[in-house]
Amino acid sequence: MKSKRLYGASFEESQNLVDKEFVIKSLKELSNKQDNGRLEGKIFTFLLAPLMFKLIKFVTKNKSELAIPSQLIWSGKIFNILFYITLIFSIIFILESVFCKVRYSKQKVNREYSYTTRIVAALSWFCVCGAVAFLSATGSALNSVFMEYFYVILIIFLFWFINHKLNQNILSILYHQGEKKDVLSKAEKITNSISKYVLILAAIWILIKTVITGYQDLIGALMCDTFPLFMACFMYAGIYIYKQDIVQGYYLKKYSEQYRQLYGFSREEWYGVGIEDDERMKLIEKHLKEMED
Repeated sequence: MKSKRLYGASFEESQNLVDKEFVIKSLKELSNKQDNGRLEGKIFTFLLAPLMFKLIKFVTKNKSELAIPSQLIWSGKIFNILFYITLIFSIIFILESVFCKVRYSKQKVNREYSYTTRIVAALSWFCVCGAVAFLSATGSALNSVFMEYFYVILIIFLFWFINHKLNQNILSILYHQGEKKDVLSKAEKITNSISKYVLILAAIWILIKTVITGYQDLIGALMCDTFPLFMACFMYAGIYIYKQDIVQGYYLKKYSEQYRQLYGFSREEWYGVGIEDDERMKLIEKHLKEMED
């Protein structure tokens, strides 16, 4: 397994992963009209990320109404700095997505890899910003700056662990090395266990503080405690769902001509050369019906 790379398979080996169903699915999503909707979704998600800092700043502005201690909440200046930093990065990501959309609409090549990688990037960016924005509230809820660092370490570790297990599963399919193991389910179970015990310990901690210090809003404190991990789990779900699609899309793009010949598509259908988008999609739909029959 160590000598095999995730993105280093030959065309013959890639066929173990890129099956007929994926080719059909990707070809059904080739139209420029669908790309417009995808672009709007990515722009919306990228813009949501910096707004998370404004939201948390607004929620924590009236400190007297908080159900948690306010001394560890970041200042408004820090929230503003983080907002502008993330806004700049979001604008850069959006411009790159627009440029990519224009380039692919002209070339009319398979764009599944481009779409999937960018939608995962947009989702991950939103989740990371949401988790970071809530870290100070979490530290305040648990009355410990250490918990902020603990959550960061935990989120990074779980990201590496889940990605590693997903890569192992894809490699086992790609290179047919031994029996396929259900590592996705195992990774999910371990992640759920870790998350569950972290939340239980945090809940017990807040419950003790409620008895000792007289917290009035236990539910609000628990929400502050769990929100960063909730956002991280949302990101893990996106990676879990799209990881295999990303690798499949990569090989379909890398060996585009070989797959065109394998499934018998004309250059007009596959690349959209000298043909209008609507007419091309009609030809593709006709060809796909023949493949499915």
